[in-house]
Amino acid sequence: MLQNKDDKTVFHKYGGHYHLRISNIQDLKHLLTIPDGRWMATSCPLFGLTVDPAFLKFLDADGNNRIISEEIRIALRWLFKCLKPSETWLNHQSNLPINLINTDDPEGKALIESAKLVLKNIGLPDSFEISLAQVRDRQKIMAQADYNGDGVIPPEVVKDPSASLFVRDLLTAYGGALDASGLKGITEANLEQFKKDANAYIQWYNQGVIPEGESSTLNMPFGTETSNLYQIINSIRDKVELFFAQCSLVRFDPRMSDRMYPREEEIAKLDYMNRQAIIDHINVAPLAKANPEGILYLLNGINEFYRDRVKAFHDKLVKPIFGEEVNAISQEQWNHILSKFAHYEKWVNSKPAVPIETMGIEKIKAYLYAPHDAAIRSLIIEDKTVADEIQQLQNLEKLILYHQWLFVFVNNYVSFPHLFNTETQAMFEMGKLVLGGREYSFSVRVENRVAHSNLAKNSGIYLLYLQVTGFKTEDSFEIAVPVTRGNGKQFYVGKRGVFFTIMGRELDAQIVQIVENPISLLDSIKDPFRRLYALIGGRISQISSSIQKESEKAIITSPSDQQIIQRELQQAQQTTARSQEASEVGQQARTSETPRTEIQRSGTARDIMIGTGLLVAGLGTALKFIVDAAKQLTQPKTLQVLLIMVGVFIIIGVTASFISALLKLRQRDMGVLLQASGWSINGRMRLIRPMAKLFCRKTKIPKGSRKKHKELLVPLERLARKRMKRGES
Repeated sequence: MLQNKDDKTVFHKYGGHYHLRISNIQDLKHLLTIPDGRWMATSCPLFGLTVDPAFLKFLDADGNNRIISEEIRIALRWLFKCLKPSETWLNHQSNLPINLINTDDPEGKALIESAKLVLKNIGLPDSFEISLAQVRDRQKIMAQADYNGDGVIPPEVVKDPSASLFVRDLLTAYGGALDASGLKGITEANLEQFKKDANAYIQWYNQGVIPEGESSTLNMPFGTETSNLYQIINSIRDKVELFFAQCSLVRFDPRMSDRMYPREEEIAKLDYMNRQAIIDHINVAPLAKANPEGILYLLNGINEFYRDRVKAFHDKLVKPIFGEEVNAISQEQWNHILSKFAHYEKWVNSKPAVPIETMGIEKIKAYLYAPHDAAIRSLIIEDKTVADEIQQLQNLEKLILYHQWLFVFVNNYVSFPHLFNTETQAMFEMGKLVLGGREYSFSVRVENRVAHSNLAKNSGIYLLYLQVTGFKTEDSFEIAVPVTRGNGKQFYVGKRGVFFTIMGRELDAQIVQIVENPISLLDSIKDPFRRLYALIGGRISQISSSIQKESEKAIITSPSDQQIIQRELQQAQQTTARSQEASEVGQQARTSETPRTEIQRSGTARDIMIGTGLLVAGLGTALKFIVDAAKQLTQPKTLQVLLIMVGVFIIIGVTASFISALLKLRQRDMGVLLQASGWSINGRMRLIRPMAKLFCRKTKIPKGSRKKHKELLVPLERLARKRMKRGES
């Protein structure tokens, strides 16, 4: 086992922050006591990490899709308990030597027994190591077996046909659960629920059964016909009770009788050619005309829509109860009939709501008293006997994954040494981007670009957001790439590049968003002057555009020469018909009007000429001032003072830009990019110059290649010019 000198913890400086470099087993032990404040990260999301997903699931003990520092400590304690410290921990070794499992610990002893059983089952009982693939293959085989430890019994597993049908009916009623093999089956909870529901339903059903030798009971007052008669009552119940209520209203106020029927305007709106409209109209109409006596005549005056139901009520209930000669009933008689169904109605409403009712009472009784329940329970017990083996296989998979990945993970969580190494890449890096002749080696995955960019802009780093796409769905995602060298002139939304993943897949990449910040010192110094130039150029462009628009407007709105000529011809034709005296007067009027029209036509043009003249005069004045100033500059002292002032102005401007740019570049923080991706970072990761060179490299011509400086396109250009001249001649 490797150890640090003097067994001391060593912190290395990366990017202006001290990181704990995990280099041996002893450093892993130190993590159990080092406070979280000295860890580089204290939490991170599960997405965007190039590591076995099952390893992350094991680490995420609380299942919240985030890994916190305490969960790493829990993993370390478990690993030190179940495994003997060894250099193999540090080598990212996928196979686990059997002799490293700690048999002094009860859990470790169970794990080594499980490992030996796996090797025995695959025909390698003498193997000294076990692989992740071997454990997962065994888990897959057991999951597809009849008994896989999950306590779920699919009907396909049950050999007895009647018991298998019982399982299928319970699946239909309760839904069941998904077995490890992928089939649906029932559980012990489903059996318990069936027994409870079946007993409740049978008990309720028996209360409606008429004992042998009797024709009726309290719940079944009309014997086996009780249910049918109750349905007849219910089919007219609302309408009958509404009728008696309307009779009470008419007794109170006879005027209400007419208001209970549709008004003339409502009848006029009824579409007599629409069958459904007629049915709806009759359906909502009263059962019968209300009367002050409160008597419902069952054979006459009944709403056509309810006539058959009222007749059935009269024949099967009114006659047997009140006699053959009774053709009308009062409200008291109606209530008397209802009272006979009171116990039946209470019994019907007490029926338990159970999903097994659709099976039918006979099948429910057969299933309840048949031995199917005991048979299925024995299968569940047999299935659960392998649960311990399944659990140990999961623990064995967890041990192999921790042995392979935990050292790598803590070196990408507690510290970030791989981030600053040209030979390796950090676990949270997605790959390499080639764009615009440069290689960008750092990139992080982005789940929510809006949220990420809102936070990442505070990093002070120029960022490119790119959509990466490939043939497969999993090859489509978004990344954020920092631009740490060069300038931002070449970037624009829509520009394409190529992205190489950690696994070596080559995918298409396209810029979808840019967050602008200073890139380099020279670029930052130029930035204020570039902005000033853009501002002046923008103002000049606005002024030029405004003048052009006004000129076009003036030309378009002024009358054309053709219009003036036509107007003059019309005036000439009118004057020839007049007398000589009137002609002379008209001639004078036309003579005075024509210049006025021309003046109006040329008014706007005159304004333009005047504006142009003023502009020329202004330029002339400015030129005269410059010439006069130049004459004064011929004096040595004046020229010297002016040059000094210009020099001081340039020096101050450049110095201020230099200091501002230097401060901005020193504030760039790579840690903010990770925070925007969901990481909790303790220290600042200042983007220093070596890191800038590391993350962004210009693609060079391979070594050993020669450059021919002669421009091949120059002769082609000359040849094209000669051909053009020949074509013109």
